[in-house]
Amino acid sequence: MTEISFYLDGEDRIFGFECEGHAGFAKFGKDIVCSAVSALTITTINSMDTLLEASCELISDEKRGYIDFRVNNYESESVQLLFKSYKLGLEEIERNYKKNVKLTNRRCKP
Repeated sequence: MTEISFYLDGEDRIFGFECEGHAGFAKFGKDIVCSAVSALTITTINSMDTLLEASCELISDEKRGYIDFRVNNYESESVQLLFKSYKLGLEEIERNYKKNVKLTNRRCKP
């Protein structure tokens, strides 16, 4: 199962996320759920960096299927819009593949 935890500040603004695990929907290379989550995740990270030039921190481990991503200047409307778009896409995947994707919110300090 892929688990994604969104990091929220005290005002419910998203400042990052942790994504861990493999969806386990199908064999490697044929797992459409893992591919969908990966595409959304990588597009969001690249968009933050390239399009918004946001100050980002990334830790990843491909073998574990682990990503920890945080944006330092997360208060901007553009950053929040990208995070909300990412979350919206993942919520739809979770709704259709409950056994493979789980989303949670984690309130913590940036």
